Amino acid sequence: MKRFLVVLPYLVAVSVFVILSSVFFAPQFDGYSLNQSDVSQYIGMSKEIYDFRQEEKTDPLWTNSAFSGMPAYQISMKNQTLVSTIESYIVFKLFKAPTGYLVLGMLSFYVLLLCFGVNPWLSIIGAVAFGFSTINILYLGGGHNTKVHAIALLPGIIGSLVYAYRKNFRIGGLLLCVFICLHLSANHIQETYYLLFLILAIVIFEFYRFYKEHRVPAFIKISTFLLFASILGIIPTMSNLLLTNEYAKYTNRGKSDLTISTNQTDDKSKLKGLDRDYIKEYSLGYGEIWSLAIPNIKGGASGRLGDFKDKLSDVTPEYRNDIANFPSYWGEQLGTGGAFYFGATIFLLFVLGLVFIKDTIKWAFFAVSILAVFLSWKYSAILDLFIDYMPLFNKFRDTKMMLVLVQISFPLLGLLFLNELFNTQINKKKLIYSIGATIGLFFLFYLLPSLWFSFFNNNELEYFNKQSQLYPQALQQINQIKMDIEQVRIAIFKTDLLRSIFFMILVSGLILLYTRNKIAKHYFILSIGVLVLLDLWMVDKRYLNNDLSGYHWIKSKDKNTPFRPNVADIQILNWEMKDNPILNESINQKISKIRNNEIEKANLAFTTLNFGTDYRVLSLDNPFANASTSYYHKSIGGYHGAKLKRYAELIDFRLNNEYQGLINALKSNNDTIIENTLKSRISALNMLNTKYIIYNPEAAPIRNPYANGSVWIIKDIKVVKNADEEIKTLDLIDPKNTAVVDQSYSNLIPSNYKYDTLAQINLKKYRPNHLIYESNTGMVQVGVFSEIYYKDGWNAYIDGKPSPYFRANFVLRAIAIPEGKHIIEFKFEPKTYSISKKISYAGSVLIVFFALSIAFYEVWINFKKRQ
Repeated sequence: MKRFLVVLPYLVAVSVFVILSSVFFAPQFDGYSLNQSDVSQYIGMSKEIYDFRQEEKTDPLWTNSAFSGMPAYQISMKNQTLVSTIESYIVFKLFKAPTGYLVLGMLSFYVLLLCFGVNPWLSIIGAVAFGFSTINILYLGGGHNTKVHAIALLPGIIGSLVYAYRKNFRIGGLLLCVFICLHLSANHIQETYYLLFLILAIVIFEFYRFYKEHRVPAFIKISTFLLFASILGIIPTMSNLLLTNEYAKYTNRGKSDLTISTNQTDDKSKLKGLDRDYIKEYSLGYGEIWSLAIPNIKGGASGRLGDFKDKLSDVTPEYRNDIANFPSYWGEQLGTGGAFYFGATIFLLFVLGLVFIKDTIKWAFFAVSILAVFLSWKYSAILDLFIDYMPLFNKFRDTKMMLVLVQISFPLLGLLFLNELFNTQINKKKLIYSIGATIGLFFLFYLLPSLWFSFFNNNELEYFNKQSQLYPQALQQINQIKMDIEQVRIAIFKTDLLRSIFFMILVSGLILLYTRNKIAKHYFILSIGVLVLLDLWMVDKRYLNNDLSGYHWIKSKDKNTPFRPNVADIQILNWEMKDNPILNESINQKISKIRNNEIEKANLAFTTLNFGTDYRVLSLDNPFANASTSYYHKSIGGYHGAKLKRYAELIDFRLNNEYQGLINALKSNNDTIIENTLKSRISALNMLNTKYIIYNPEAAPIRNPYANGSVWIIKDIKVVKNADEEIKTLDLIDPKNTAVVDQSYSNLIPSNYKYDTLAQINLKKYRPNHLIYESNTGMVQVGVFSEIYYKDGWNAYIDGKPSPYFRANFVLRAIAIPEGKHIIEFKFEPKTYSISKKISYAGSVLIVFFALSIAFYEVWINFKKRQ
């Protein structure tokens, strides 16, 4: 019985985490799935990879379904370690996503609190607070599953680190090894990068503590062991890390070869990292940070003031409709799905933790939290310094994501305070003053809202200033509308502020009752837990509810096929089958075996089409931020945060203009203008083999007869000095006849080049990672391929022998073709992948030996102690 009572809180904890997560995502168990936009985009981007994997039982590592071709490393790659495989079976097989992510996050935070020695019953509250922070809910709602997965494992890493320094460095080291391996397997390097700030702060603090206790040798010993354990945790993930590191150099997060901007002026800011404005697009305004305790500090999620009908009753009647259409979110982000809210209850406990916790490690967490707040601000000098000088910081956008460190610190310090409340005598007078000061500040916010906060963002203020200058005769009306908008927004703010104050008063009352022995310990824990849960749950449900008629949930069967073939897709399929009898026969044979499943028939038909052809499709519906076309075709566009930098620059310099030109031509409804545009004004799209253009999904697409094809022999070669000249020269040439080549490849270009009018080259076999061509030329020729150049992986072979190739037209591949008949192949064979895979397998084995060694040693030590 005693043993059962010992394990009871842990059993209850797991049960609570599972039940709460399951209830929150209840429709998941009734045939529904979250309607996650990013997951739909991921399915579109990864469709060709998935189809290849099903057919070949291996990863292609490259896909041509998006942005004309790119590595698949950061799209879809089987990269699981032994540890993450075990995690998948335990967590994600038992509890499907998104339930599994919340359960994992709460378990991880529970481990953190236990490592700090917090009462196991109290630890349940902290774990729930971490799990139901709106960061997790918002990101799950948007489909950022890998991000939430990575966030969920952060507390376990911190807990392991602290446990190693303070209790048992061997057990702590093993836990650290496992949590690091799991976290890196989740594959969200941005969260890993931010975690390093907190790890550094804790290590510095622990060094100072050991130094004061004259135990520096012990610190060095433990730190060395933890470094070894960390490296051991990293090794199984080397396949992903090494490939990501290699790939990153060539993405929009890497250094640019260009020194000019799209207006062809010098732009040194393009040399490395992401653009500053792009990094800051989703950073917060100053006052918005208070959303951590007041969700509607800036209106919550993006929407319209008309969504708050009860707040519009006092506005000027003749302006009511105009005011209703104004944004209900007035922060500085480009847009938002909701506030980062960690709970008013948890905020109060966090403040009390800062005041009363005796463990000075609290200052390490506080310092990093303050840094995270500063770096989450859009208009912060510190943020600019970090973008300019902190290594790797400018590789990531959306700096408010660093607030995950605050998401850890708030409930941790809050629960350490409650633990302190149980174990030590608290100064009641100081407690009352601390509570009074915190709640009093919120009352000041309520009494004088405009003194503390702005109820317009910078763009809105600029808009009203311009309106006042343009229409001075309407100044009174403009000011009245502005005043009315401010009053509506203040009313929204005050309602939520009172809600936060109410929860803080309830928690304060419970704390004061407990200090006066007016409430039993177990009732106190239960009451605090209920308040923390209610506080967060109510706000979470604003952003992700269980209304099946809304947009949050879809039938599970629809999620796996988020894009049904439209009229344009089917027309492309029909045209290609008509033009290619062999393809037609192959498709008909395959689909004839399927009965009464039209979706499966369509998927199989388009998969066969994809592997039997090589052309590209441009959709005019936001092509460079939309993966729907990628689901059925090889797309010019796609949806990815780390596309190849040169391709991103081609979009900026050429494709955007050509895309807009197509739209304008189609709007003219003039066949001659459309024909001329296809023939002479979209040369970059033509060299990418854009055979079909979808302008209306429910109509037949435009067939482009001027697409260059899979490969062509060029008549002339123009050698240029650098990337700037490369991109500029593309404006001046016809890529069908001329190739522009950087001088660094001049040794691969045939001397005294002459064009053979009878030369032929054709694609014979397509696979995303293996292309086979046949050539027949009377002299040495240069072939340009409508395939994206990527030197770290693509190898060229002529008649089975390795052959050098080079980059042409800024992004494409080209090769010198010897005279006569030849077989030319391109194979994607990244050396880094094959090497890193072996390292990863070895790492998994090493972790098993490490775990067994620690377990054996601990058992042996305990056995010796008993003797």
